Amino acid sequence: MIRTRFAPSPTGFLHIGGVRTALFSFLYARRQQGEFLLRIEDTDRERSKPEFEKDILNALQWLGLRWDHDVLYQSRRLGHYLELARDLVGRGLAYEEVNEGRTAVKFRMPKTEIVFQDAVREEVRFDTALFDDLVIIKSDGFPTFMFACAVDDHDMEITHVIRGEDHLSNTPRQILLFQAFGWKPPQYAHLPLILGSDGTPLSKRHGAVALTAYREESFLPEALLNYLALLGWSGESNQELYRLEELVKKFSLKRITKSGARFDREKLEWVNMQHIKNLAEPDYLAKMTAALENESKQFDPEVWKRLVLLYRPRIKTFKDLLNQANYCFNEIGPYDREQINRFFTDERLKSCLEKWAENAKGLPSFGDIAQLEAMTRNVADDQKVEAKILIHPLRFALTGLTASPGLFDLMSVLGKEVCLKRVGQFLESAPAK
Repeated sequence: MIRTRFAPSPTGFLHIGGVRTALFSFLYARRQQGEFLLRIEDTDRERSKPEFEKDILNALQWLGLRWDHDVLYQSRRLGHYLELARDLVGRGLAYEEVNEGRTAVKFRMPKTEIVFQDAVREEVRFDTALFDDLVIIKSDGFPTFMFACAVDDHDMEITHVIRGEDHLSNTPRQILLFQAFGWKPPQYAHLPLILGSDGTPLSKRHGAVALTAYREESFLPEALLNYLALLGWSGESNQELYRLEELVKKFSLKRITKSGARFDREKLEWVNMQHIKNLAEPDYLAKMTAALENESKQFDPEVWKRLVLLYRPRIKTFKDLLNQANYCFNEIGPYDREQINRFFTDERLKSCLEKWAENAKGLPSFGDIAQLEAMTRNVADDQKVEAKILIHPLRFALTGLTASPGLFDLMSVLGKEVCLKRVGQFLESAPAK
């Protein structure tokens, strides 16, 4: 039975790099019809917090990375670690060291060469003569990460440890602990680090690194997993868009790269946009409404549906709608004076807009998009101007921008009252002759 594990410490919010580690461990286990286990490494008494543990559990559930069996907590196994440490001391493989009245336990580091086959980096060698003796039980009675991790990987029957390459130097030390107990070590796979735009390890100076930030920005979990899978792994084709079940079918440790992968927010946004486009319409409407629950209440349900469908090809995240369609949620600010002057250099515009407003008032509503377009084009014909002479200023009057989705669709979303009000404001802003 193939078994992998994800073993975060609840000392901070779940990092994007941790999510990718969890994802790769999950994919490998599921690809091999094995098990994916979760361990909370909470032996750092000062920094471990319940809110961080809750964040980790909620994040994995939200992402759909379901683990098998109960979560293992290191803090509930302290007696077990102490018993094993005493065993090593009894066999002369470790010793107690007293400092200021408190006793720690150190593992005697054998002077040898450790050689192991890493699933990503292939053969790796370490000269342990360069290593100091290893603290395995701290003076507060708690195990160190190095010791507890090795013990737990054995007890949980982990067959494959998939983790970041920043743990590579820990591996020979943990292999020596396995050998000291006569245990078979797992297969290791050390993933390349996720890098920022400057080629250094991804950190807060590069922007948001906690999963919570992306969740709050309304990124889709499936899009985040898709993008993170592409950081350090590639399929056998040029395919870039994957669902989780597709990743399970195609994942292989052999296709993990050795070099670091740069985190590109623009690419993440593009991936998220594609996943939004691929959602079934009812699913899209439900997710958008959930993400913007308060804002959706400003609109009649049918108008809200037209609005969010209108912007579906344009938005990068659900909350991006608030930026893209700001003029649908809020009053528009003062018009750009330079742009107004540019429009009104055509002396026919004022009478065209006045005629358009007059005809618009006669419509029962703005719900009929074809009727709106026909009316607008008829006004242009009657005034003997090209339709664009009227359409472009209308767009600017309604949005304060020179580009938007389809103008007549937008009119139906804004409604008759708002459209007439804004066209009136635009006419009032016209330069005096």
